[in-house]
Amino acid sequence: MRIIAFLFITFFYIHATIAQTVEDHQLTINALLPGVVYEHGISKNSTLAAEATIGFALIGGIDYGIYPIGRLEYRHYYNMQRRLDKGKRISGNSGNYLAPTLGFQSGKAVIGDLDYASDFFAAAGVVYGLQRVGRKGLCFRFEVGPAYFFDEFDNNFGLFTALKLGWVVNKRN
Repeated sequence: MRIIAFLFITFFYIHATIAQTVEDHQLTINALLPGVVYEHGISKNSTLAAEATIGFALIGGIDYGIYPIGRLEYRHYYNMQRRLDKGKRISGNSGNYLAPTLGFQSGKAVIGDLDYASDFFAAAGVVYGLQRVGRKGLCFRFEVGPAYFFDEFDNNFGLFTALKLGWVVNKRN
């Protein structure tokens, strides 16, 4: 396992020596589903993104639960040069991307009394995403793609979907 991790890290640091069009570091605060996203530029057009979010469930208007959700993505922004050629902004990683994605959610509520039978939910898939960041830092992101979902008792295929609205809090290039 250590060898795989070493090769993975080495691969990304080798690619990081190329001049980047993506941000070196970017922190975004999500508003619609409270959480944070940290993107780290690892090559000319690629970032690693880690997201921590809070999910909410309500059943029957009485039982509710608030759950931690985590996601990891390797985003490859494929249209940065085309956006630059057309005079469009790429600041804040404004572009379209493809991203292998891993997601995890706890089945036990951190607040509330609605616990699921399973202790966790997880998913692995690939998403197509678009992200736009305005001059003042307002960030819009949409993602969709096929995924394999599983927990302790069941597994099946479905769609990853995400619609995020937030603010980039650090300075952008």
